[in-house]
Amino acid sequence: MDPRGDTTIGDFGEVGLGPDPSEVRSVLAIRPGGVADAVRAVPALRHLHATYPLARISVAISEFSRELIEACPYAHRVILLEQPSEALVERFDIALSWARPGGVGSVLDVEDVHARFRASWRRNGDDPRRAIHPEWPERLDDASRMLRLAWLLGGRAVEQPDFGLWPSLADRNGAAQFVADATRPIALVHVGGGVRARRWAPERWARVVDLLDAAGLDPVLVGSERDRAVTAEVLADVRHAPISLVGRTGPGTLCGLLERSVLFVGGDSGPAAMAAALGVRSVVVGPASAFEYDARPGRMDIVDAGPCAVCGERACDHPVPDAGAVSLDRVLSRVEVAACAALRRWHRARIA
Repeated sequence: MDPRGDTTIGDFGEVGLGPDPSEVRSVLAIRPGGVADAVRAVPALRHLHATYPLARISVAISEFSRELIEACPYAHRVILLEQPSEALVERFDIALSWARPGGVGSVLDVEDVHARFRASWRRNGDDPRRAIHPEWPERLDDASRMLRLAWLLGGRAVEQPDFGLWPSLADRNGAAQFVADATRPIALVHVGGGVRARRWAPERWARVVDLLDAAGLDPVLVGSERDRAVTAEVLADVRHAPISLVGRTGPGTLCGLLERSVLFVGGDSGPAAMAAALGVRSVVVGPASAFEYDARPGRMDIVDAGPCAVCGERACDHPVPDAGAVSLDRVLSRVEVAACAALRRWHRARIA
């Protein structure tokens, strides 16, 4: 049993509540959300690909995640949630949705499409014919939660989700060109945030950039177009101007940059999830709710404002302090430790 109260996926053997795999030729998987949600869907997509080897797997996602899933070897087609008509006119053998029950942000549900068999989460589990609607497992991490729903259809459960990202040769070459002037190991810094709760003060990010530079790393700022304004504030406050690639990279090139970096520091969930999937050591600033189950000491270090004042948990449904409540000193101390460890590993690898 999981010490947090839920049974883990690895406690189960082989099951098969879904249709016979030999009869499945088309699968639709619906994954609303952003880049982090797409990254965490990879283990479940791998499971579907192995369970239904004869099927064409279509993944309905947002435009932000398109590039990542198009490179995924377990997905054969991408359908944009912003343009769902392609899914609405087709017939599928299986349609499953990994959306949170009662959540917002998805314009497509399993009940909207033509499918012989459907699977999705429900707050109160019911069991209509030719469908799987188990109750939402609140205490599982997102990747394991998606993997469990895929496993309920058929196949063998696995102990731990295994992530993966696949930057193309063009992405890797583009990343190499972007940081060609770097003379030291690279530390990627993402100073923006998709939601207000994950935004930290620019003058504090400037101190993080200065610390990385003083520690012997080359800071490289990354982000989307919407992060240009806050990045400009950071650049105006640093001692030595770092390389800035904000607004110049897509998800694929960011994967290539992460492969070349020894450390990631940021607060936005998408880049942090990508760093975790690629095994890059990271320091994440902000509320722990989206990362608590992903945290690995020495791999992903979360610096937050502490547990919930209501229930004492770090991942819960109560309002939690946002990134602005995280002290500068705590972040600098964690970044310094991570930077020194990353630099030591880099030197050992060079010697070997």
